[in-house]
Amino acid sequence: MNENVKKAKRCYGCGAALQTVDEKLEGYVPENLFNERDVLLCQRCFKLRNYSEDTPLEPVISEDFFKLLEQAQASNALFVYVVDLFNFEASFNREINKALQKSDVILFGTKRDLLPKSVKDEKLIEFLKERAEAASLKVREIFVTSATKNFNLKEILPRLQDYGFKRNIYVIGSVSSGKSSLINAFLKVYKNETSHYITTSIYPNTTLKVIEIPLDEKISIFDTPGLAISNSMLGLMEREVIRDIVPRTEVKPRVYQLLPQQSLLIGGIARIDFLSGSRTSFTLYVSNDVKVLRTQLRWANQTFANLIKFKKIRPISEKIKSIADLDAFDITVGEGQKCDISWTGLGWVSFKENNQKIRVYAPQGVSIAHNKSKI
Repeated sequence: MNENVKKAKRCYGCGAALQTVDEKLEGYVPENLFNERDVLLCQRCFKLRNYSEDTPLEPVISEDFFKLLEQAQASNALFVYVVDLFNFEASFNREINKALQKSDVILFGTKRDLLPKSVKDEKLIEFLKERAEAASLKVREIFVTSATKNFNLKEILPRLQDYGFKRNIYVIGSVSSGKSSLINAFLKVYKNETSHYITTSIYPNTTLKVIEIPLDEKISIFDTPGLAISNSMLGLMEREVIRDIVPRTEVKPRVYQLLPQQSLLIGGIARIDFLSGSRTSFTLYVSNDVKVLRTQLRWANQTFANLIKFKKIRPISEKIKSIADLDAFDITVGEGQKCDISWTGLGWVSFKENNQKIRVYAPQGVSIAHNKSKI
């Protein structure tokens, strides 16, 4: 794959060839930094990471991606599957799961630092194991990681190479799953001891750009394009909303003791109504920047509209003026187990099932999931 690729110094964030000529073109970096450092972020990626400027590109899942998987599988590759522990349902892709069922997989649960410290890693690993088994994945090992805390890449990488048995490693995952952060953290400690360079090129027989990172003279890690999530708030809401709903620090669980006919208004973008059942303790896991208000169900519609109209709640979307702009999902649960109801891209509410009837509201196009609790 390297034969016809021009080798160049590249941004470890987006893979663009670095240049010092035109600030408006991709890959720009000031000349003094270009000459002083070997591993760099381009100016766009630097601003995006540190100041939340610019809009990251979101490649969409396509037939070409499945061609990439098929070709990698034909070479007996090892797959590193990156899933987001906070937004798990959004990143654990059914189509990808089906495509990987006959391949060796290492599962990485990222963004551990966003979940409460009181949750044990063993609990998260057990959750990931159960979901992987239900999806018929051949998981060799599971890692719970964070790109910002206790990442331990120096210890993990040799284990990946052992599992690889001298075969290429492909890193796959959804946009915003933490895949890029994982690769970036690896590149910060990466030492190129081969004659090959990090390269970006079109993958054979596809239109996909793939970053190749050589581990030795024959084996490489391939960083594949992130898969866009079409049913997530992260892909459907405005940038201002996304800034509020994407957590940057440990999420603080919020516990609400609700009686039937009470509601929780979750910013100006979601809502949960407790329609019937006995008094229940609901624990909400959303970004600390999202404001939540409890109210009586009979007043919920008007309160929701007024909070949006007078900007008394956060976040607010221009797409949502009243409850009529949200889709409603009725969920009747069983009895006994602890469960989660999640909004793709926002977070989830956890409670013990006791034959309750719940109505959940989400922006149009956003998926709702009801599963066994993960923590």
